[in-house]
Amino acid sequence: MSLFSAIRVALAALQAKAGQSALTCLGIVIGISAVIALLAAGDGARETLDERMDSVGKNLILIRPGKKAQSGEITDQTPLTREDADAVRKQVGGLLVGVAEVQVALRVATSRHANWPTQITGTTPDMQQVRNWRILSGRYFTEEEVKRQAPVCLIGQTVRRKLFPDNPNPVGETIRLDRLQLQVIGVLGDKGHNPAGGDQDNEIFVPITTLQRKLAGEERIAIILTAVRSQGMTEQAMEEITRVLRDRHRVKPGSEDFDVSSVREMAEVGYFVMDTLKLLVAIIASISLVVGGIGIMNIMLVSVTERTREIGLRMAVGATPVHVLTQFLLEAVVLALIGGVLGVTLGLATSVGLALLIGWPLIVSPFNILVAFLVTAAVGVFFGFYPALKAARLDPIEALRYE
Repeated sequence: MSLFSAIRVALAALQAKAGQSALTCLGIVIGISAVIALLAAGDGARETLDERMDSVGKNLILIRPGKKAQSGEITDQTPLTREDADAVRKQVGGLLVGVAEVQVALRVATSRHANWPTQITGTTPDMQQVRNWRILSGRYFTEEEVKRQAPVCLIGQTVRRKLFPDNPNPVGETIRLDRLQLQVIGVLGDKGHNPAGGDQDNEIFVPITTLQRKLAGEERIAIILTAVRSQGMTEQAMEEITRVLRDRHRVKPGSEDFDVSSVREMAEVGYFVMDTLKLLVAIIASISLVVGGIGIMNIMLVSVTERTREIGLRMAVGATPVHVLTQFLLEAVVLALIGGVLGVTLGLATSVGLALLIGWPLIVSPFNILVAFLVTAAVGVFFGFYPALKAARLDPIEALRYE
């Protein structure tokens, strides 16, 4: 009997018990669809995280006040100072593209067109190099404007759209924050969302001294941002920054009252979480596949019992035990592959739905689909082998006498 003939016989046998066959491969359908859908979601999440990390800057290093607990939470806040930033700039500057002090506040910004709640970020001219920002129109503020607390600002695209909806280039316009009037001297290009989901374009940037002395009323620094010249320098730069600040704050290793971390480290945490979730998905899917495989073994054992006389008749007219074993093993594999096809189809449909619902890119790896089919075939062979072997070992005479 040819392979195609054997497959036709297998399909006919399964069609005779369509209801049982459908229920039998349900575990495989669930397992395969879960793997396809959740791996696609994980790949889409990784792609989204990569895009957001690129928008923030993978070379970025963050220096924050306070101790970092094991949970990752920053405690025991000890303010950073502009002198700390100056020390880092002087002693580690060869590895860095710039050092920017940052302070933030939330305010409602007002123009002659509208009001809009936004984040006010006070910083220094180095911020442009550190974040590698593109200015669409106008310019960035200067160190001289920082020294004299100049009432000037740059705005992001979200702020521009909300406060100046009919003006694509509002350079020269005025924005009011509380009682402070600021002149717009620049408009930044689109930066997108950060890894936490915050809108990086809903910000107004002012000289840090303007924010500290004319808006916030305090001179603390919330964070110092810097960026290495290449990713290969990240570890060295972080060690040097830690050493400089440790000397300035007169603290011993392990007792630092500041935290130095990189965006790359944060990305690696996100990747670790995703990889862990993928492993959990694989474990859950494996359980479903085992359940489906047990179902295949069960229905094949029942089929061997019900078709005992048929097996005896086939052996009597010349079929060998190998032919019988191959036929029943093929039926198990076909049943498993039908479950695999249904599972892949359901998984792809679920992937599309998740991508539309969450807004992540749809990424379905052909390799994952190929592995899914290979796994289902392996499940069919593994769990179908014992029933097929049992059928092949039947005695033809005893099988013909079976009622």
